[in-house]
Amino acid sequence: MSAVRLHFVDIDGEVVAALRAAFRDHPEVTCGDGDILAAAHDTLVSPANSYGFMDGGIDAVYARFFGPGLQRAVQEAINRRPEGHLPVGASLAVRTGHARIPFLIVAPTMHTPEPVPAEHCYRALRAVLRLAAADAEIGRDVFCPGLATGVGCVAPGQAAERLARAYVDWKAALALTGAVR
Repeated sequence: MSAVRLHFVDIDGEVVAALRAAFRDHPEVTCGDGDILAAAHDTLVSPANSYGFMDGGIDAVYARFFGPGLQRAVQEAINRRPEGHLPVGASLAVRTGHARIPFLIVAPTMHTPEPVPAEHCYRALRAVLRLAAADAEIGRDVFCPGLATGVGCVAPGQAAERLARAYVDWKAALALTGAVR
């Protein structure tokens, strides 16, 4: 298991304030205000939808930045799954072809673009952390926007609370297996 450094970056000041409050007891997790694509290196998180359509929210920003090949790579990876979709609570990683941000972890917060329950934030981040911890190359520095706070319509405080709970539960699970670093 690799050591994962988690960084939240969002352009919404209310989301960032909620994340800072929720993670105040976890100084190893950074929460910053700004352009996630300017800050990120190593790995970026896509809150996505279960089919890999990247035409809305932060995913549309990612698709413009990385180019059309990113959505194609995401959808091909999803289509290789036996279910033909990537459910909330699962994740996968694709290569971006970008030197500074070579990996994208796709962790859906929604089946299709729609408002979602706050619990989807928890399930998506747990999926991100499990995948990142399992692969040292992918999981060094993971940059994540506020999950489900845009298209998903989850209130910033509710999202941040679920994200912090996911982080705490993930660390506790690692401690039980003796994998905490």
